[in-house]
Amino acid sequence: MEDAFSPDRPGFSVQEQNQEEEISYFAEDLCVVDTDVSAVEAEVSDSLAACFFNLDSREILCAKNVHERLYPASTTKIMTALLALEQDDLDAQVTVSKEAVTFQESGVSLAKLKEGDVLTLRQLLYGLLVVSGNDAANAIAEKVAGSNEEFVKMMNEKAVSLGATNTHFTNPNGLHNEEHYTTAYDLYLMFQEALKYDTFLEILEASSYDATYMAADGTEVTASWPSSNQFTKGDVTVPEGVAAKGGKTGTTSAAQNCLVQLFEDSAGERYVAIILGCSDRAVLYQEMQSFLSNLNN
Repeated sequence: MEDAFSPDRPGFSVQEQNQEEEISYFAEDLCVVDTDVSAVEAEVSDSLAACFFNLDSREILCAKNVHERLYPASTTKIMTALLALEQDDLDAQVTVSKEAVTFQESGVSLAKLKEGDVLTLRQLLYGLLVVSGNDAANAIAEKVAGSNEEFVKMMNEKAVSLGATNTHFTNPNGLHNEEHYTTAYDLYLMFQEALKYDTFLEILEASSYDATYMAADGTEVTASWPSSNQFTKGDVTVPEGVAAKGGKTGTTSAAQNCLVQLFEDSAGERYVAIILGCSDRAVLYQEMQSFLSNLNN
C-alpha cells in the first residue's frame, strides 16, 4: 500500500497534455451515512428503518437502520419506473398479456387492467405509480424486457450500478418474496436517480389520473386511478411553507407500511424522507410529519 495514492499509477492519471483533469467520485452528489444519526428531532420509534436527507446540501438529518435489509413492498416500483423511464418512447403502445394480470395472491393493488388492453408505456407508469397497480408493473416489465424474469435481471443490475448493493429483487411489483429485499438507503439511491426524469415527479404529484385506452375488443375503456399517497391526496397535512412533492407507498403484511416521499421547503430546498416497516399507516404519516416540524424554523 506504499504507493496506493500515487497520482502516476495506472488508471489514476490526473494530467493529460499538461492539463489537470477533475476526478469524479461515485458519491460526490450523494448523501453518505454509515451509522444512525439524530441531527433533528423526529419520532420514528415505530419504524424499522427511517431516514431524512437534504438532497441539496446532502446533509443527513436523521438515519435509523438505513442499511438494514427489509421488505420494500410497492416501493419496489421506483426501480420499475426508473427502468421504464430510460426507454426512448414512453408513448409506445403495450398490449397487456394474460400473465401480467394473473396473480396467486388475493387483495393485491391493481389498475384493473384486462388481457388484451392496449395502453401506452406512459399510461402504465401512471397505473404503476399513482394507483400502485401490480398489473401495470408486470405489463411494463414485459414491454421493457420481454418477460418478468429478464426485467428482474435488469432491476438487479441497475441496483448494483447505483451502489444499492443491499438490494435483491425477484419481481417488478414488490409482492412478498423472502429473497426480495432492499434498505432505506438503497431506496434513496433509486429515488434520487429516478428524480432525474421530470416525468417521474410529474406522475408522483398526480392526486389521480384519468386513463383512456383500448380494450381487446376495440372498445374504449376509461378508468380513474386515485393516488395511494395520503400526502398527495391532501388527506395528511404538511406545515405551512412545506410542500409534499410526491412519493411512493408500499404495504404488505410482511413489509408493513412503507413510504418514500419528496418534500420541498419555502427556500426551495428538497428533502427525501423514507420510512420502512411501520406497523400502522396512520403512525407512518405521523412519524413522517415529525421530520417536517424541523423545516422553516
